[in-house]
Amino acid sequence: MVIAGGGTGGHLFPAIAVAEEFKRRNAGTEVIFVGSRSGLEVAVVPSYGYRLETLDVEGIKKRKGMARIRAVFKAAGATLRAIMLLRKIRPDGVIGSGSYCSGPVVLAAGILRIKTAIMEQNALPGLTNRMLGWFADRVYIAFKEAAGYFPRGRTVLAGNPVRSDILRVKGIRRVNGDRKFSILVFGGSQGAAAVNAAFLDAAEHLTDIWNSLRVTHQTGKEGYRQVEEAYRRKGLKVELSSFIDDMAKAYASSDLVVCRAGATSIAEITALGIPAILVPYPFSSDGHQALNAMALAGKGAAVMLNQDEMTGAALAGAIRRLFENPDEVKKMMSAAASLARPDASEAIVDDYVKLIAQGARP
Repeated sequence: MVIAGGGTGGHLFPAIAVAEEFKRRNAGTEVIFVGSRSGLEVAVVPSYGYRLETLDVEGIKKRKGMARIRAVFKAAGATLRAIMLLRKIRPDGVIGSGSYCSGPVVLAAGILRIKTAIMEQNALPGLTNRMLGWFADRVYIAFKEAAGYFPRGRTVLAGNPVRSDILRVKGIRRVNGDRKFSILVFGGSQGAAAVNAAFLDAAEHLTDIWNSLRVTHQTGKEGYRQVEEAYRRKGLKVELSSFIDDMAKAYASSDLVVCRAGATSIAEITALGIPAILVPYPFSSDGHQALNAMALAGKGAAVMLNQDEMTGAALAGAIRRLFENPDEVKKMMSAAASLARPDASEAIVDDYVKLIAQGARP
């Protein structure tokens, strides 16, 4: 089995969750990842014990002039390399998990008449998946809002796969021994300067209840020292780190999450039923994070704050309201859990195995 995609955690971690499900069913299944040479997958995939092949490819959409021409030629070359790689591997199937590096591999698989599928994690599909969706054998979507962008007969609402280590903490939520109201703040694997700054500003408005809060803050490597110094100046106690390796443990003791609206973060917090204050990244492709956040906020599972309106006072106000209203928090927990699809990996693998059993493309 070949799984193509990566670049960011939003595309990579759902792919790893699907790989885990293939291996859980049959330990002898070989899963090979194909990604770019500069994506997160270079460090993460080998750490999970999977083989990684890389292609020299880059995004086309945001390039202009000669940079766009170069990216197009790289994509064509990557497709030829992917054809040779797939002929050598001879996989039973190819699944694309999104991002520009999945395009050449899924396209190559289609040329070779290998059964293909793509996973779309967002409410608004990205350009690569919108193109691939018209000839892939199956499209697995996480939000029903994405269905209109793909052929109806080949689209399955499966949810966004979540890694097994995250799902395992669902039954042991709230291991926080001090019973304080626990807030987890993070801006994605690379951190987010705007989220860091807004939360530091919000802290100024929460000093009267700070001793009743337990704050875990992932800053990202670039912002760690500045945030650490700011908390020191304010005299506020916080659990601070540049990167949280064990997100499952961090989620397990959280009553509220303040984060971006990436698809993987949303899948994880809904799987665990954690209320959230979502701050969509305003420069995400086609504004898909805003649509992700609206999908949760519209169901009462989250509070959405656009970055341009996220003052310290506004963020503090949202936090204080939830801190002072445990019944509202419980309602948000139920709403978040109702949106979860913790069996997404199983649903995808079940359907895809049946698809492969139907035989090669005509």
